[in-house]
Amino acid sequence: MRKQKIRFPLGTHLIVKHLGYSHHGIYAGRGRVIHYSGFAHLFKKRPIEITSLEKFSFGKTIIVQHYNNPKFVGRKVIRRMRSRMNENNYHLIINNCEHLCTWAITGVESSPQVMRMMNRLTTIGYVSSIMSYMNSMLLTITTTCFALVLYIKKKLRDKAKKRMSHYLLLKEQNQKNQ
Repeated sequence: MRKQKIRFPLGTHLIVKHLGYSHHGIYAGRGRVIHYSGFAHLFKKRPIEITSLEKFSFGKTIIVQHYNNPKFVGRKVIRRMRSRMNENNYHLIINNCEHLCTWAITGVESSPQVMRMMNRLTTIGYVSSIMSYMNSMLLTITTTCFALVLYIKKKLRDKAKKRMSHYLLLKEQNQKNQ
């Protein structure tokens, strides 16, 4: 039984989800995808390349990214991608595969994936600083409580010593009077 070839329109933005990130490429026809391979080859930095759909997807489901008003479509998108072939300036934050694909279609490099991660990290930072503040407040309250307890114990000890000395003085006077 022959495996049916998946067909996408030329210049389609393709996405494959992996654990913790998604990989992006542009369909170039004849079962090929142009993409920034980046660290797709076991952390070895690689350039923009053309590969088969199978190698691009690693057997995973391919998702299509739709655009409401793309600036470029079809062959123009592919020409734009080809104009950057063999570029080897991959950067996870500022020049990744998603930046390349959005640039080819919209004319603007952007990576919603990076923005989402930045927002998550910002949220974690806020929560962490609040927890740190709460921890420091808790530490301050705890320290104050211990200081108060020690102060109260000292005062009670001092009072007990005064009473004891007063009691001993009275006892001594009672013994003398008897």
